[in-house]
Amino acid sequence: MSARTATVSTGAWVMRLALLALGAAVLLGGIGYGVETPEGLVGPGMMPVAAGALMVVAGAWECLKAFRAERSAVAAAPAEADGAGADGVAADEAAQLDVFGRTSRQRNRAVAVVFGVILLAVVLAYAIGLLLALSLMVVVLLTFVEKKPLWVGLVAGVGAFAFGYLVFGMALNVPLATGALGLI
Repeated sequence: MSARTATVSTGAWVMRLALLALGAAVLLGGIGYGVETPEGLVGPGMMPVAAGALMVVAGAWECLKAFRAERSAVAAAPAEADGAGADGVAADEAAQLDVFGRTSRQRNRAVAVVFGVILLAVVLAYAIGLLLALSLMVVVLLTFVEKKPLWVGLVAGVGAFAFGYLVFGMALNVPLATGALGLI
């Protein structure tokens, strides 16, 4: 196997480019909704524009970072022709672990779980309201995906709820979806 094929992960590149394309689509769609109202208030497209812009920046940054890492790995491959680095760990094994020690399979599973939780939060928003659904999403992601203690997830969920209510509900007077139950 050549150094080039050992360092390039096609699936990771597909996800990076999908994030970039999805961000661009959300950004353009948000602009179509209108970023502000004729009265000068926050329009319905403000949050999609902000989220889309953030996704585009994150996707571009991730692509650039991965491109640089793969380029440096290809350049360093001839120096490590025996397949082991200075610490005796095989180059393929070391390339598969991220900074948290997760394998490629664990990272891919986490991405799938995050997308599933986001989908569930969208569905729950129709029943229990947007703020409650997003707060529960924060709790679940921190507790089950990031493996933080339950109390950390609960504190972050309450903080997310308070932030959303104070900033969007009170300060910006954005009407928040209360869901079919009309809880909040």
